[in-house]
Amino acid sequence: MLYDYNYQAKENIRCFLTDTEYLERRLAFKTFYEEFQKNNVRFGLICSSSLFFMGLVDDFHDFDVLIDSRDAEEVKNIMAKHNAKLVETGGNGFCESDVYMHYQLDRVDVDILGGFKLLTYGTSYQYNFSSTELNYIDIDGYKVPLIPAEAQYLLYSMMEGWQAKRRYKRLLLEDFLLRNLKYPNILRNAMIGDYLPNWIRGNISTMIFLDK
Repeated sequence: MLYDYNYQAKENIRCFLTDTEYLERRLAFKTFYEEFQKNNVRFGLICSSSLFFMGLVDDFHDFDVLIDSRDAEEVKNIMAKHNAKLVETGGNGFCESDVYMHYQLDRVDVDILGGFKLLTYGTSYQYNFSSTELNYIDIDGYKVPLIPAEAQYLLYSMMEGWQAKRRYKRLLLEDFLLRNLKYPNILRNAMIGDYLPNWIRGNISTMIFLDK
């Protein structure tokens, strides 16, 4: 797949900042971003909104935010301050993260995760927030942290064992990483131990080999 990710990312950000269809999401984003910055909450966008700002997909519907689990109480206070409704907590047998809080901020869904853990394929994989593993993009003067594509590739691969529809985004990330591998150590570290099924390990080996 030949794809100009940078061009698409710029157009996606432009639409996010100007189109009326994104108004509620813009306001929700501004609210939690400014509060997280002000209160030193360590976080990064992950999943669909992150892929949107990276130029991999052309839309998203909610925000998934990976935090340092130690900041969970601060996040609760921030969301309560802005009258966000806590809709759901806990795991579902497949996603058993250390922290999972599904909020509605006005009418926008915001999922807060810490220690993103997936149990599929008879095994488990967990990715924890790391301040040294972030990509930053500029959104109207905001320096927005994104969880790296390498970590998201691992998580979407594991999610595929729970929801087959995740295969599409996993393949998009795979194509992206074959051209834009930035944090190969995330993939190498995931190979330590027996946490990943063999097919994911094989894909990782190919990416790392091509990066040499």
